[in-house]
Amino acid sequence: MGNGFSVTTGLMMAFAAFVIFTRMRNWLDSNVPVFFYVGLLAYQKWAAEISKVPWWLILVSLGLGLTLRFEFMNAFFTKFVKFLEMGTLAVIIYLLFTTLVG
Repeated sequence: MGNGFSVTTGLMMAFAAFVIFTRMRNWLDSNVPVFFYVGLLAYQKWAAEISKVPWWLILVSLGLGLTLRFEFMNAFFTKFVKFLEMGTLAVIIYLLFTTLVG
């Protein structure tokens, strides 16, 4: 694992934390999560042999993020989907961290 891999993994972790921050601030119409998921998909394609983040987790999180971005839902369902997305993002951060140190 080279230096470029470590830096990229660390940046993806920081970007995921920023997406959680945007969700906590209720910036549901922000494009930042969409950019993050595009970057995460590219990262996963690039580091598929090394990364411990499964594709299904990325795609579920992307689906939840797009549901929040492009749908208008009642307050309870929005909070529920937001909670699920933040949970998947927390797991992604954990798996990126284990990839980085392991």
